Amino acid sequence: MTKLMGEAARAVASPSSKNPQRLQNVLRASNEMQNNPIPATTQARFDKASFVEKFANCFRGGAALAGRAYEEASGTLVDSQTIFSALRQQFRAAGDAEKFELLKHYTPLDPAIKSAEIVADEARSERLGRMTAYQQGRLLDMLAAYRKKFGFDAIFVVRAYTTAELLASLEVRVVGDHQAELAITYSEVERLAQIQVEAQFT
Repeated sequence: MTKLMGEAARAVASPSSKNPQRLQNVLRASNEMQNNPIPATTQARFDKASFVEKFANCFRGGAALAGRAYEEASGTLVDSQTIFSALRQQFRAAGDAEKFELLKHYTPLDPAIKSAEIVADEARSERLGRMTAYQQGRLLDMLAAYRKKFGFDAIFVVRAYTTAELLASLEVRVVGDHQAELAITYSEVERLAQIQVEAQFT
């Protein structure tokens, strides 16, 4: 912008200019840049409404959280790393009651498990869409026990687990204490949020 303004000044000062159209173009561009400067804050990419609309469900049901992330960001929010960092900061700063309400927005695993393909060989149960009848029954039992004990559904980054790994993890988590389980759950929730943010930029 400084370079363009200098060029405009030189063009105005030169009485020998033989290109008045060029002078007009330079002056017009200079005026536009002064009246519409390139933003240096969050507004460089989003206003608050569009930011909340786009990222409210990275932490499920997190519209208020996303609004605070936008308003209180210490730097620009223009890429997945800075946006996830701002959202995570607000999630970690939230009170227990708000976090608990967010957990209730996550989709239970039961429907996916009930609709899974049943196979005879456990070695073929690589992901949650395929499992043995025993694994299916055991998972559903453990999920019900988990829900009764903790008051919310078990949350996993499903893509990171085989069926056997998810079952083994759930069997350990369901017997843990409340605070330990919340710490694990919040870690899974943050990873899911990061995946959701990154998906907006791919």
